[in-house]
Amino acid sequence: MVGKLSDDRIMSGSRIPVLYCWEYGDGHPYATPNDELRRSICSKNGESEQIEIGEPGEVGNLLEPSLVESLHELLGVPIPQTSPPVMKYADNLFQASLDGLTVCDEPVTVHANEIIEIDGGEESITLTGPVPIECKVTSDFRRDEIPPYRGPIQLQAQMMAAGAEFGIIITLHRGIERHVKIYRANPLMQERIKALCHDFRERVFSEDFYKPVNVDDAAKTYQDASGDIEMPDKIDVVKRLEALREDAKIIESEIDKLQTELMNRMEDAESARVGDYLVKWPVRHYKAQPEKVTPAKEARSVRLKSLQIKRV
Repeated sequence: MVGKLSDDRIMSGSRIPVLYCWEYGDGHPYATPNDELRRSICSKNGESEQIEIGEPGEVGNLLEPSLVESLHELLGVPIPQTSPPVMKYADNLFQASLDGLTVCDEPVTVHANEIIEIDGGEESITLTGPVPIECKVTSDFRRDEIPPYRGPIQLQAQMMAAGAEFGIIITLHRGIERHVKIYRANPLMQERIKALCHDFRERVFSEDFYKPVNVDDAAKTYQDASGDIEMPDKIDVVKRLEALREDAKIIESEIDKLQTELMNRMEDAESARVGDYLVKWPVRHYKAQPEKVTPAKEARSVRLKSLQIKRV
C-alpha cells in the first residue's frame, strides 16, 4: 500500500532501504538518511506533515489488492490477506506495513517459470508459515535484478516483523507484465537492518544527524554559517574541485558549440538522420495561463549548495 500507515516517529520497513542503500550500496535515488531522520524528529516534536502520494500512488493502491490476491491462483498459496495490521519488531525497533500476507499451514511447493523467479536461481521452493507479500507497480521494464530500494530490503524487514522464513515481491511492470520473485530470509541483511534501526532510534532521541551524503543534504544539515576554520588536509580536494570546475566549463562550452552547429544545419527541421543516429529538435507547447501575482515572502536564510573558491 502506497502511503504511510506506520508511526513516523519510528523507523519503518518502507524507509529502511534509504538507510541500507546509503550504508551498504550506491545510495538511494529518492531520499537520504537525514531526510528520514528529520521526518521522525519532526513527528516526535508534533510537527508531522501529510505526504501526497500523487496519481501513481493512487493507481498503485487500486491495483495492489488484485495483484496480491492473484498469488492464490498463480502460486497455489492460501488466499492472502490484503493490508494486514501494521506489525512491530522487537520492542518496536521498527514497524512494517504489509501489502499482503499469506500463511502456509501446509507446505506449498512453487516452481519457477517465465513469471515466477526464485532468488538464487532455484527451480523450486517450498513455502511454509507466514509469507509477507510486497507489491510494486512501476512504469519501468523488468530487469535482471530488482533494484534493492524497490522491495528486497523492505521485504527482509517485513519477514523479520512477521517471523517469516520466506517473502514474496510481486511487481507489475508497465501495467502489463507481472513478475513474482520469492526470497528466503537473509541473516546478514537482517542483522544489518537491526543495527541500522538501533542507531536510527538513538539519533531520533538525541537529534544527532548523519554525515550528509550529497550537496543538498549538506545544505539542509548545516544551515547556519559563522566563523572561520583551517583545514590544510583538504588542499588536494580543493585543487581537484577547482580543476573539475574548469573542465566542466570547457565541456559545457563545447557542448553548446556542437549543438549550435547541428541546429544551424537543421534550421526548421524537427529531426535529422546522421548515419546511425536520429537527432531530434522538438518543440514544447505550453497552454496559456492567467497572470499570477507572486505572494509576499518572509525574510529567510538558506545555505548555498555550491562552494565559492578563490586563491588568497
